[in-house]
Amino acid sequence: MTALCFQLKRRPEQRLDLSPLVPARLDGLNRKEIEALSVATTREAVTVGDVFKVKGRDVQNLHFIGTDDRCDKIGAGLTGGEIVVEGDAGMLLGARMKTGKIAVHGGAGVLAGASMAGGEIAVRRDVGDQAGGVAFGETFGMKGGFIAIGGDAGDFVGERLRRGLIVVGGNAGDYAGGRMIAGTILLRGGVGRYAGYGNRRGSLVFADKPRHLLPTYVDSGVMEFDYLRLLETWLRGQGLRIRLGGRARRLMGDMAVLGKGEMLILS
Repeated sequence: MTALCFQLKRRPEQRLDLSPLVPARLDGLNRKEIEALSVATTREAVTVGDVFKVKGRDVQNLHFIGTDDRCDKIGAGLTGGEIVVEGDAGMLLGARMKTGKIAVHGGAGVLAGASMAGGEIAVRRDVGDQAGGVAFGETFGMKGGFIAIGGDAGDFVGERLRRGLIVVGGNAGDYAGGRMIAGTILLRGGVGRYAGYGNRRGSLVFADKPRHLLPTYVDSGVMEFDYLRLLETWLRGQGLRIRLGGRARRLMGDMAVLGKGEMLILS
């Protein structure tokens, strides 16, 4: 059975809410019923059939083709299946998802993976602010799962992170891991100011020493971490070949709050 494909006909005149286009909500619908679903975000009515050419049948395997930064909430609330985006995604990509996989060949907007509880998101290029952060109306950020960002991340990546893993292949903006509660963020490039601000128990792993370190972190020296070796092996299984080794300089903090978090700067 071929994947159910949504090919964007033209750049939409308004932002689109694509949250109805997930396997759980499409299951049992025929082509006409799918094309009649509303994706509007303004008073002007817009349906799936107005903006997408629909083909294919497998609702557990969705493909979005030619999408751009106005295509919001792709995979939001996902509870199973796989989504491939051959283009860019707008805001709230995979927000509140529980399981399943999302792969984006382009970039994504703000709040990618916000408050997600499980599943996997892979974005090949850049993402906006608050990736893995707090979705509207929530109190925690990402609560489980895995986000892999191939390019740069904006400010507040992993804000209020509760559980899960975020890997940033490029640079990250300010407040990376801000107000983390737990979980892990791996930063392979540079990072802006105030990384780890308000970190309670989370782990930030840096390939290079940040240019700006908060004074509320305490240097504990260079240590051996079997956890890093295990993480390297697990990442290899996900198709990410990242050399972590087993040694890192550990800084404990943020001492302005609970202080049980850490920064690991790879040796």
